Amino acid sequence: MSLLTRAREAFSVGDVADPLGRSLLVEQFSILRKQVPVLYAVLLVDSISVGLVLPSSISAWLRFALPGALLAVCLLRLSQWLRLKDTEFTPEQAHHQLTTTRLFAVVLNGGFVVWILALFGTIEPNLRAPIALLVFMGCVGTAYCLASFPPASRLTMLIAGAPIATILLPSANGMMISLGINLLLLLALLGRMINTNFRSFVELIKAHGRLSEEGARATAYAERFDTALNNMSHGLCFFDQEQRLIVCNRQYLEIYDLDPEVVRPGMRLNDIVDLRYSAGSAPKMSKGEYLVWRNSAPVIAQSSDRTVELTNGRVVRIRHRPMEGNGWVATHEDISERYRTEAALADAKASAEKAEVAARAAHTHLTEALDVVPEGLAVYDKNDRLILWNRQYAEFYEASREVLVSGTSFEQILRGGLARGQYPEAAGREEEWLAQRMAHHQLPRHSHEQHLAGDRWVRVEERRTVDGGSIGVRIDITDLKRREASFRLLFEENPLPMWVADGKTRQLLAVNGAMCRHYGYAREALLAMSEHQLECEDLHGRGEPDYALHITSDGEAIQVVIESRPLVYDGRAAYMSVAFDVTDRNRAQEKISYLACHDALTELPNRAALDQHLADAVARAQATDNGFAVLCIDLDHFKEINDVFGHAIGDAVLRETSRRLQDAAQGSYVARVGGDEFIGIADQLPLSASAELLATRMRAQFGRPIEVDGHALKIDLCVGVALFPRDADNTVSLLANADAALYRAKHEGRGAIRLFTSAMDQQLRNRRALEQDLRLAVERGELYLDYQPQQGRDGGTKGYEALVRWRHPTRGIIPPGDFIPIAERSGSIAQIDDWVLMEACREAAGWEQPLRIAVNVSAAQFRRGDLEAQVRKALHDTGLSASRLELEITEGVLIEDLSRAKKTMQVLKSLGILIALDDFGTGYSSLSYLEAFPLDRIKIDRVFVAGLGQSERGLAIVRAVIGLAHGLGVPVLAEGIETDAQMSLLLYEGCDEMQGYFIGRPRSLAAKVPSSRGKSLAALHSQR
Repeated sequence: MSLLTRAREAFSVGDVADPLGRSLLVEQFSILRKQVPVLYAVLLVDSISVGLVLPSSISAWLRFALPGALLAVCLLRLSQWLRLKDTEFTPEQAHHQLTTTRLFAVVLNGGFVVWILALFGTIEPNLRAPIALLVFMGCVGTAYCLASFPPASRLTMLIAGAPIATILLPSANGMMISLGINLLLLLALLGRMINTNFRSFVELIKAHGRLSEEGARATAYAERFDTALNNMSHGLCFFDQEQRLIVCNRQYLEIYDLDPEVVRPGMRLNDIVDLRYSAGSAPKMSKGEYLVWRNSAPVIAQSSDRTVELTNGRVVRIRHRPMEGNGWVATHEDISERYRTEAALADAKASAEKAEVAARAAHTHLTEALDVVPEGLAVYDKNDRLILWNRQYAEFYEASREVLVSGTSFEQILRGGLARGQYPEAAGREEEWLAQRMAHHQLPRHSHEQHLAGDRWVRVEERRTVDGGSIGVRIDITDLKRREASFRLLFEENPLPMWVADGKTRQLLAVNGAMCRHYGYAREALLAMSEHQLECEDLHGRGEPDYALHITSDGEAIQVVIESRPLVYDGRAAYMSVAFDVTDRNRAQEKISYLACHDALTELPNRAALDQHLADAVARAQATDNGFAVLCIDLDHFKEINDVFGHAIGDAVLRETSRRLQDAAQGSYVARVGGDEFIGIADQLPLSASAELLATRMRAQFGRPIEVDGHALKIDLCVGVALFPRDADNTVSLLANADAALYRAKHEGRGAIRLFTSAMDQQLRNRRALEQDLRLAVERGELYLDYQPQQGRDGGTKGYEALVRWRHPTRGIIPPGDFIPIAERSGSIAQIDDWVLMEACREAAGWEQPLRIAVNVSAAQFRRGDLEAQVRKALHDTGLSASRLELEITEGVLIEDLSRAKKTMQVLKSLGILIALDDFGTGYSSLSYLEAFPLDRIKIDRVFVAGLGQSERGLAIVRAVIGLAHGLGVPVLAEGIETDAQMSLLLYEGCDEMQGYFIGRPRSLAAKVPSSRGKSLAALHSQR
């Protein structure tokens, strides 16, 4: 090898094409990344040290400029190497960086040599040795740092080290010469050491490469083994002699639902068994039994094949094979599906064998069974020849019995029947009938009704079999046909409208005579119509009524309830309907509903309707952020009219007053709430002005007298006004404030109009004072009871109604109408209710005659929930018989919560007491709760009684209530009877009991009640 080739190899970087060279380049660069920063730090220290020892006489250019430039290059390269510290490089990139390093080694070492040689020419001879040593040490350090990259290390020693050592040899000083020789020898030794270390480094890289290849091959072998192991269809496990797991595959873990993160080599069998029992994949035995069996010597030492059923339902076949040293290997195969399939096949085989036996037995009994079925049956082969038939089939076709022979064709049997008159419907057209019958017989499936001789009917059901034969079934429908004839007769003669309509098109298919008469159409016209043409649109928008609207031929809309049932008519799906005309019933119900929310005398809205209207008005006002005004209207001197001219004249005045108020209202809401009290509602803005204007118009309507029966009666109004929400934010307070304004208007003078102001609160304070006194009235013994008699039709007293009174120590007798509303608002009504119930029972218990005692139940008392306990306590403490106590409950109390009211009344009835419905007709009168509640009596309100003899309307209402109650088996009591005429009318209409001033005024009773037989009606008349 030439010297030039050796030099090139000594200073070459490396070969990226050779695998070893590539690995070597990467490792060299990795080591240099750690060493080069140290190298440049050494150069910096060395340069600074040389600069410091130089005398100041050296020019600044040599002392600072040249070394400064070299140091700048060093710092630049130092920063570049620091950035490369954590970067991963490819062999190509490493080759590039090493080439750059070699270049900078030449440049920097050359620069330092030039600097040192220049210094040697200017410094004192005695300073050359120290400076040469300093620079040489830097050279040695550089070469050492670059030892992993010999080209750069050799260049450093050649360019920098050798010139520095050589420059010392020509000097005349022996010490300098000796130092130069030693430095050259040191360079030689260092170069040899670097070469030796690099050869070892190369061998190490080669060894590492071989190990990497061996590791890669081992990894590949391991991966292939693992792949093969985990792709086995069976589970596999190896255990050593200490029952520790050596290896297992994925299939083993999946079979036993084990977590691969938990089950690892080295794990003991007992721990794996614990995991299997936790996962539910253990054998169907206890863990202790399984471990005893598994750890037994025969099981471990002997080969075995076992099938084990696990608790999770899997079935596993285990093949156990022992290994040397008491270890073992086992395969586990999940045979659940195969096991179940084999079991199912075995069961199926057993079932098939049983079925075969059963089929043979069934075949044996088939002919016998065919003869006992009620239907006729015949089987024909693919050539339409008779194979099999039963006795019933032969009976149906008795006339053709002679031709019913095995092998006879179906056509021959038909012709035999035709010849013997078997088919009446074929008479006169035999060939045509035969052709149609044969055509039907050839169909895959056919069904029709067949008329036979002797007025017998059968349904024919025929179906073709897979082999081309046919099976025919004959069902006797003679009775069904006769019933159909009867049905048609009943359908036609039914007094209710009935029709049959197509299930899809709703086209009328049949109608009866009642429908023709009720709807006014001819039968032909109806059969040309559909149900849609009978329907009528509801123009009144009643929501979803429980009836349908139909229209008759003259255009009248009728309300009908329709009941429909599906049927098959002439072979198609249809339904039959019957119509119940509920027009009159619904109109009567609407009339009763109207009366429930309107005053019977004036037909204005009543209190119940007013409450609902106020609630709606408040909701609208809150939603729109507007308001409205409430006017409390009272007639002046109306009591005098009643007292002087009588109630008949008073009622006429009220009717005319209502008419005039409505005229003045001009669409505003007006209601009568009782007596001569009316309520008006105005919502036009501004509220105060519109309310005063409405009140003024109402007063103006009474500028002329009301003329009744020749009497000219002068009437005026007092009006109190309250505004929502200015004066109150709820209906109760609003009505109270309007009433306070009315009170002020009446107090200041008749015919006045007043708006509510804060000054009117005084009246409310007075009421509160009365309320405070009322709280103590029971404790002070200021309350007492009066009793008003209740008389039967025979004139005898049936009982008394207890009426509470209040004797105030300073105000005197206060009527119930004044203090009961206050008690209800304040809550003291509960104390009063309990006292009245107890006191009435106590006094009634002391009467000589066991008469009935009626006690009113307030709404608050009924709602409290302890009414049953109070009644039970009163009966127990007083000893009064439960059958003598009657509780009077108003409609409004019941309608608040129907289910709760019904439950409460049932509990009360279980005590044995009586329950009466008070003030019937003035509230939410409903027919539904008359039947739902256990009522013993219905009381007709005095409002309806007062109208008797004055209008047919009032009499009609009373008659309807009495008739309704008697229809339900409930007696009726009329209250408020004040005239002989009212008494006579009620007796005539069948009223059971009466109460009122005409019978007797409320009064206190002595401890002993007189005879239960009252005065005769004649005596009563003479007394008055």
